[in-house]
Amino acid sequence: MDSRKSGNGGRMTSAQVLLYAALASSILLDGCSTVSRETAFRTQEIELSRGRQEASIACETAVACDEAWARTRTFIQTHSATRIVQADDSAIQTAFPHAFGFVYLAASRSADEAGKIVIRLRTMCRGMYDSDGGAGLLYSTCARSIVSVETEFHAWVKESR
Repeated sequence: MDSRKSGNGGRMTSAQVLLYAALASSILLDGCSTVSRETAFRTQEIELSRGRQEASIACETAVACDEAWARTRTFIQTHSATRIVQADDSAIQTAFPHAFGFVYLAASRSADEAGKIVIRLRTMCRGMYDSDGGAGLLYSTCARSIVSVETEFHAWVKESR
């Protein structure tokens, strides 16, 4: 600030000191908030990765796989916010939701590297990620919903076997 204009010999007034302190605190808090959000994002991404791994079924026999595939379709029908738009022997897909924050599901049935048939559930939520792949506005809500559905699928498959 120009001391000629302030009329106080170049010294800051108490109001100016408070304003600068508030601005500095705001900048520091925003930095801490960003670090906290990034840490939460990484933690939830790890939890989501674990959930995705658990939301798969390796079939022992063709009959067991057909039964698990039928149960998977029923699970998707009851747990997706949208209706099934594709269902055949290798894929089940629900529609993309119009609203943000809703879980929608897909499943695939294919052979892994060892030739074993594996059913994989894929859980998605509109609004979870922004256009750059970072956490979207509904990231935490979506992440909790996805983990819940994937965990339920895993437990449901164990109970149904």
